[in-house]
Amino acid sequence: MRLQWLDSLDPAADVSDVLAMALPQAAAGLAALGSMVHLSGRDDRTLRLASASSLPTALAQAWELLDIDGGTALAPVRAVLANDVAWSTAQPPSLAPGPQPGVLSAPVTVGGAPVGALSVLAAHEPPADRKLFLRTLAAAIGVRLAAARQQRDGTAPWWQVPLDRRVMRRVRVGTWSWDLASGRLDFDEPAEDLVHLAGLDLRSWDRQIDSWMARVHPDDRPGVDEAIAQSMREGSAYAVEYRVVDREGRAAWLEFRGAFEYDAAGQPVRMVGTAWNTTPRRTREAWLVGLLEWYPRPLYVLAGDGAVEWVNRAGRAWAEEHGSQGTDCALWESVPALREQGVQDLVARARAAPGTATTLTVSTPGRDSGAAAYTELTAVGIGDYVSITLADVTARTLADHRSAAMSELAEALIRALTMRDVVEVVVRHMLPMVGATGLVAHDLTGPRPKLIDAVGYAPAFLEALADQGWPQRLASSELSGAQLLFITSPAEFRRRWPRVVPVADQGRNQAWAVLPLIAGGRHLGSCVISWPAQRTFDADDRAFLSTVGVVLSKAMGNAAAYEEAQERAERLQKELLPGELPDLVAVQTAARWRAAAGQDVGGDWYDTVPLPGGRTLAVAGDVAGHGLEQAITMGIIRHAVLTIASLDLPLDELLARVGDVAVRLAGPLPDQTVYATCVMVVYDATTGVCEVASAGHLAPVVHRPGRQPAVLDVAAGPPLGLAQVIDPLPVEVTTTVLEPGSTLLLYTNGTLGSSSPDPAPLVEALARRTAAAPAPADPDRRARWLTELCGTITHDLPPDPDHQDDSALLLLNTGRVPPEDVMVADLPLEPRSAARARDLTAIQLGRWGLAELTDSAALIVSELAGNVIRHTGRGLDGADMIRLRLLHLDGGVVTEVYDGTESAPRVRHPSLDDEFGRGLQIVAVASRSRWGARYVPGGKCIWAQLDPDSDEMPHASAV
Repeated sequence: MRLQWLDSLDPAADVSDVLAMALPQAAAGLAALGSMVHLSGRDDRTLRLASASSLPTALAQAWELLDIDGGTALAPVRAVLANDVAWSTAQPPSLAPGPQPGVLSAPVTVGGAPVGALSVLAAHEPPADRKLFLRTLAAAIGVRLAAARQQRDGTAPWWQVPLDRRVMRRVRVGTWSWDLASGRLDFDEPAEDLVHLAGLDLRSWDRQIDSWMARVHPDDRPGVDEAIAQSMREGSAYAVEYRVVDREGRAAWLEFRGAFEYDAAGQPVRMVGTAWNTTPRRTREAWLVGLLEWYPRPLYVLAGDGAVEWVNRAGRAWAEEHGSQGTDCALWESVPALREQGVQDLVARARAAPGTATTLTVSTPGRDSGAAAYTELTAVGIGDYVSITLADVTARTLADHRSAAMSELAEALIRALTMRDVVEVVVRHMLPMVGATGLVAHDLTGPRPKLIDAVGYAPAFLEALADQGWPQRLASSELSGAQLLFITSPAEFRRRWPRVVPVADQGRNQAWAVLPLIAGGRHLGSCVISWPAQRTFDADDRAFLSTVGVVLSKAMGNAAAYEEAQERAERLQKELLPGELPDLVAVQTAARWRAAAGQDVGGDWYDTVPLPGGRTLAVAGDVAGHGLEQAITMGIIRHAVLTIASLDLPLDELLARVGDVAVRLAGPLPDQTVYATCVMVVYDATTGVCEVASAGHLAPVVHRPGRQPAVLDVAAGPPLGLAQVIDPLPVEVTTTVLEPGSTLLLYTNGTLGSSSPDPAPLVEALARRTAAAPAPADPDRRARWLTELCGTITHDLPPDPDHQDDSALLLLNTGRVPPEDVMVADLPLEPRSAARARDLTAIQLGRWGLAELTDSAALIVSELAGNVIRHTGRGLDGADMIRLRLLHLDGGVVTEVYDGTESAPRVRHPSLDDEFGRGLQIVAVASRSRWGARYVPGGKCIWAQLDPDSDEMPHASAV
């Protein structure tokens, strides 16, 4: 199709038109990065860039002028010199150093002589069929150049000027012309040798086309006639290779190329072109075919449908030996031994990657009584065909199987972590190697022998064996030595252990080997292997089983150490994680933690902390890596959060203080830096306000009632400890309002999997679950629903089955403190407001049924309000007012007084004659030291908490 587009050009098109059409076709046909054409000057030894497509300016300038004598490594120069397709990665010296694509070039010929090169730039060398396409396209360009419109000054391009005869002789290319009206066929001097090859005498030949065509080989004549007719019918280039036969019947191969010339009316009047002798090349091809025919390995060439196009002598013999059913069908169908073994897929892979060898090993019946044999098929795609070479690899494959079995045993023992894992490896790999059918393994590391596993025995036999004291005998001095015990027959068994003979008879075994498992002087266990028939253990058997015993002892020692370390690690992780989460105000929680594959501890964590005023701090963090060091770092950071949270600092300052702890945890060396991320959430159940701050951690996911889950838009600052170096500015705090019934998810990247930190799968899992089972309104049922939701997400995510990272997931379902449990009053900044605060407190506590707390609460708010009015003189937000807030939480009451200063309250110790300084002491005694202060926008809040169920609640009169 692409060549037809070039042929469709106006016959009067000039050189630029021809090249403008050809270059895009070349690039598209080879899926190349760009294309270009060089044309040679007539007198100088250079190639000049005539046209280029999709080349950057700098690259085109580098390829603008090529020296034929000095640039023989460049693909365009090589194509012109060799008159053949050339591939090279060499670049012009003027091009800047750096990775560059390779270049594939094909010669552009006029009259058989190369006048330039058509080139494409590609990342990899194109296959043979694409090289053939480029050469065909270059040949078509040469034909069009020969007929291109003359220059404006009336002179023709030099390639339209007849070439010097000496040049034609040097390249062994001749020219010919055929006059359609007279039928005269003329050859120039370089082509006269072709006439002799056809058995014609130049002196007597009539130079008619019919007499020439009479010398064409009968098998080739139809193709020649069709090529001439097609060229005339379509106006396309004429290119054909055929044989001519001389008077003695000797054949020679010739290649003809040309095109028709037309008169003013558009009728063909003459055909002109070039011709040359291709017999030497054809002779080499015939020699190659003979070489392949006698090649000792079977060789098949398959057509597009998989049918056998050609097969050599060895291949025919192999097919006959394996019951071939002919070559008129696909290879994998004609040879029964190749059916259902993936040969069709092998051929498809070879076609998909032309020029690349693809192999497949199949099993075939052997020559010796059906013994298995193995044959390796090597397939290579070449154009529309696939060649397949067969090789007998039976000996190599069997050796590989034996080596693989030993390697699998070693690898399996390396992967075995527990004692049961070691026993499973023995059963799967070692028992088949020695022909054994039974095994009993005991663990002797504990206070009493313990059965690890048993294979080949009924449970009743094992119970009877235990009743006879066999485990205790395994630990006795007789069996705890370093020597293996080999029992060759039941008679020998009776002599050694007469008490357990009745039980042994139930096992129906006839020979045994007892392998004591000893590592580092410690008796770890025993492994008893049994055979169904009597067995004489020769020296090789004893040496092999002795070696197996040493290997198993080492593996058992490692397994025992692992189990002990695992038990310690599980206790450590249990102590480091928060365990049961505390009760929170109007917030329900559920959490899951999972270690990475092959680990028992890790650096991912979560926690919740109740804060004064009905607020909750929720946190999730991740210390990079997984293992004991990360678990210890995690435990320190988690407890630092708990300690700093008790100061009730603003969220950004709280995160900065935790970052200071991470800095101090780092060692003096660069590789001892602690890399940890953390996200903190403070939720106020009285207002629904939720503050979020992140230190390099993934943003939480929120599901609001009636909406789809979404990721909160949270600015992630630097990880913990790095903000002091990278960005010392305060962490940005994001504030949002959560409606009652909202679900907030805090998680680590291990929850999402190792492949991507994208939270989209988590959002989708949450959406599916909440759509299928919405949150119930009942608080008790909602708690169960939240736990099930947490378990579902942990089970479904991540999709990575290896769990390469530990993960933590914390879910919070938010509620609100009822409005009737909150009282807020703004009071003027004047002395009488202290009395007003007492009155409001007494009234509100009476409404809440907390009259027993009235005196203490009134005393506290009076002292706090009085201190603000007397000592600060500044109202909340700069206004002349203070704020009193009472909260009815968990059956008790929280009193809060807000003012406009940021000075921290300080408990003083006045002398007896001091008038002031006792207010906070009174507050501390009345609240049993459950009081504090926190900063709020526009000032601070001083709070105190009272509970009615305190057995030692001081009365106001006592204060």
